[in-house]
Amino acid sequence: MKRESITLRIVFIFGVIVILIIPLVMIQSLITERQTYRDAAVSEINDSWAASQIVAGPILTIKNEKWTSNPDGKKFLTQNIHYFLPEKLKIDAELVPEKRNRGIYEVTLYKSKIRISGFFDFDKMEKTKYEDILTDLTECYLAFNVTDLKGIQDDVKVNWNNAEEDVIPGLKNREIFRNGFITNVKITKDDKRYNFDMVLQLRGSEKLDFIPIGKTTNVTMSSSWNNPSFSGEFLPSTREITGSGFKAEWAVNHFNRDFPQEWDNTKYDLYPSAFGVRLLVPVDEYQKTMRTSKYGIMIIILTFVSFFMIEIFNKKALHPIQYLLVGLSLVIFYSILLSISEYIMFQYSYIIAGVLVVSLISMYTASIYDSRKLGSAIGLFLILFYGFMYVILQLQDYSLLFGNIALFLVLSGIMFATRKISWYDVFSSKKDDV
Repeated sequence: MKRESITLRIVFIFGVIVILIIPLVMIQSLITERQTYRDAAVSEINDSWAASQIVAGPILTIKNEKWTSNPDGKKFLTQNIHYFLPEKLKIDAELVPEKRNRGIYEVTLYKSKIRISGFFDFDKMEKTKYEDILTDLTECYLAFNVTDLKGIQDDVKVNWNNAEEDVIPGLKNREIFRNGFITNVKITKDDKRYNFDMVLQLRGSEKLDFIPIGKTTNVTMSSSWNNPSFSGEFLPSTREITGSGFKAEWAVNHFNRDFPQEWDNTKYDLYPSAFGVRLLVPVDEYQKTMRTSKYGIMIIILTFVSFFMIEIFNKKALHPIQYLLVGLSLVIFYSILLSISEYIMFQYSYIIAGVLVVSLISMYTASIYDSRKLGSAIGLFLILFYGFMYVILQLQDYSLLFGNIALFLVLSGIMFATRKISWYDVFSSKKDDV
């Protein structure tokens, strides 16, 4: 019976842990649901403001038509499209972050001032029939890519060889760019070099990327946002991040990408070469709360082990219902944390939720055992457990290592403390021992 008693208690405790998985999973589902509501609010604001932007251009597009004859003498019209990329492309971008609120949710957006300049040099192009292309020219324009045109704030003008040209929303073909605008320009046989310059006031959200279409592309970006994430095909050659913002520079040449400087009647995918910056929002409260909840079972097990050790050394057993109530108190910690963290910073929410739960369980334990000492001991254990969990959350790269070391030390301590216990005699009365 003594063997059955200790075994039965372990089975009961294990059963309570299994039962507690249900409310823990329900809270994780609630976290996901609240995060979905937040994402929907973010999406609504982004749709009204402007999406993430990919800026590229200009690409000089020249169309020409020519009548040719086949062997039978029949004439037919052929149309060719020639694409030319700049010899030099320089982009200076100043990015100003802004925050908008929808209910309790906050969204980070940005305004930017982008200056695009450079030149085309046909003397350095591979084309040997430049004059032939211009002889049958039917259309010539610059194409620019802007992902979301409603992000353009002011009227855009393109300076083409000291002549100011208007832009036309939309693209004449989507073989290269997906969305943007064009500018009709003039080229002649006499001029081989053409300078361009444009200032673009652009709104967007989350990130701003550029495509390196110049033979040499130099991008400089600065912002007051102090938590940037540089992403895409190329990382900055230099960068400086301080508490007041960041500044980054990229230098890319045509050998670093997989499309040429000029081509005819061919489609190339330029977008995989995009690079830029993401306005990284530090891990938000929902992600932090979800990560915290994933340690829920571990905290429950450690707490139950602590109670079990108290049972062993004090010869007073807890009822499974009491274990269940303590477990539910541990689970509700995550619900409290979720609800408070929607309004104040995570660390403060964590402290408030922790104080409430630790106080509740400590007072409940002191009442059960009629001992403030044991209540304080359980409270101290819980403070250590929650403190340990918070440290693990901060050490993302080393969380697995430190978590395993800590669990190994806990297990070692339990084994050391119980090394001389006769488990067959646990919970037996003194009368049974005689």
